[in-house]
Amino acid sequence: MAFIIIGIVLFICVITVALVFIKKFLKNDIMLEVTATAEGKNELDQAIMKIYFTYSIGKLARRKRQIIGSIEWSDGWMPVSYNLKENGVYREERLLYVTKNQSYSTFEFHASNAIDDQGRGEGYAVLVLENPEISHRSSRAGVILAVTANMVTYQLSDSTSWHNDVVIN
Repeated sequence: MAFIIIGIVLFICVITVALVFIKKFLKNDIMLEVTATAEGKNELDQAIMKIYFTYSIGKLARRKRQIIGSIEWSDGWMPVSYNLKENGVYREERLLYVTKNQSYSTFEFHASNAIDDQGRGEGYAVLVLENPEISHRSSRAGVILAVTANMVTYQLSDSTSWHNDVVIN
């Protein structure tokens, strides 16, 4: 009788652990990760930061979808362009349009080209330091992706930060 009870308890424990792992792996198939890399200076002696982002929309890749991206940045920085890996290759950089006193800009994806078979993709945005006299010791940039699939919108967001002393010098 004790063996039957122990067997049932072990069976329930194994099923519970399996369900927890399955749920954890399913949760990780939708993600966005953002990193920043200093790229030196341009011909105008402005510091350049590239904000790289990788994303995965998991099972949403199989549905009809639309993706809109947005980048936001700290004072003193200005976006110049963005690029998305399409069909596995970076093509041409596209300009990001910004009006005065704006701290974000949006861009649209061609979803069928910007996502691979597993629902993953990547891209980057280029920021330049227009005002090196900024009072902040550090800056940040964030990327937000709005994925609309079957009339439901999912929002992914992540950000990164860096010390301005390293970039300016």
